[in-house]
Amino acid sequence: MPMDEIKSLENSKINEPLSPGIRRIILATIILVIFAAYYLYRAFATYEDYEVTATVERADAEQTEYVDFQENLLSYGRDGAFYTDYSGNLLWNATYEMSKPKVKTCRERLLIFDKGGTKMIIQSMMGNEGNIATTLPIVDADVSAKGQVAVLMQDGNTGYVQLYASDGTKLASGELHTQNTGYPISIGLSSDGKKLLVSLINLNAGDVKSTLLFYDFGSTGAQKDDNIVGKYSYSNMIIPEVDFVAKDCAIAIGDGEIVVFGNGSTPSIKSEKFFSGQLKSVFHNDNYYGVVKANGEDGGNILEVYNMSGTHRFEKEIGASYTNVEFTKTNEVLLSDGQQVVIYSLLGVKKFDHTFAEGVRQIIPWESRQTYVLIKNDKMERIRLR
Repeated sequence: MPMDEIKSLENSKINEPLSPGIRRIILATIILVIFAAYYLYRAFATYEDYEVTATVERADAEQTEYVDFQENLLSYGRDGAFYTDYSGNLLWNATYEMSKPKVKTCRERLLIFDKGGTKMIIQSMMGNEGNIATTLPIVDADVSAKGQVAVLMQDGNTGYVQLYASDGTKLASGELHTQNTGYPISIGLSSDGKKLLVSLINLNAGDVKSTLLFYDFGSTGAQKDDNIVGKYSYSNMIIPEVDFVAKDCAIAIGDGEIVVFGNGSTPSIKSEKFFSGQLKSVFHNDNYYGVVKANGEDGGNILEVYNMSGTHRFEKEIGASYTNVEFTKTNEVLLSDGQQVVIYSLLGVKKFDHTFAEGVRQIIPWESRQTYVLIKNDKMERIRLR
């Protein structure tokens, strides 16, 4: 074949357009590279300072607590609750008198109950959905995404578990006799309102024993005695907190062990994590849990974070002065002592470390990973990290 024909053939192959399949592969690769670069940038980005972008004056009582609920702010205390946007505009308010108000949330539903009292109110973003008055003091309560409320009460040697609709209609009830099962101390309700978890403690003969009772108010539980579909017992351990998390898995937080249960019709253990030494704090959200342990070597603390499958995410040495540690809604770990605020990413990167001279009561993520809301004694500031 003549040389000029060979060159012509080569040029035609070079200029031949790419097939649609190859184009899609190249485009998908470029998109993946961009997303990977953006993820790494967010994961490893650190900030040393901030700028205030907006300020709203506040005049709340010193005992007021704050909760981020559906991208707006709930402030509540003994005399009532106010639900505002982050510009300070009132969306609704609820008046009540409670000695020890506590708040539980599940998606679009919010429950305020008086621990040790008899009052409960159910709210949504739109306002009040119902009020419930119990006949016995409330030990603990929880709310589902549909507004059902589970309440745990105590009267002498008998505990009572009751399930209500948001309008106060009683859906189910049961008794727990402490001489048989122990004293009920915590309760958790699944997002669909069908599963219930109760933690009990028994101190007979000086031995500590905790029991977890799983109830099912659906078709599975209807075939069981007292709707109980599972029971787990733990010696030499107190389990002061139980909850339902993502995909209606359940978590039981003990003083030396954290257990996560799967979401099957019959509860089974998904992961167990044992901890030696003193646990100073345990915190969780729907996807992760963390512990703060005393570090005997230098008097400080060790922070450890895990996902709900028990996989270790990171570990850090931290100071001993913190008064609050929590997950933010963006799955960051936030530590504060009222002035110093430290934020860690899930990769253990210290994203932000700053001491606020005026003090900070709470810090809440805002619209992006660089913007937050600072709640101070007399004002609320929207800030941007830089």
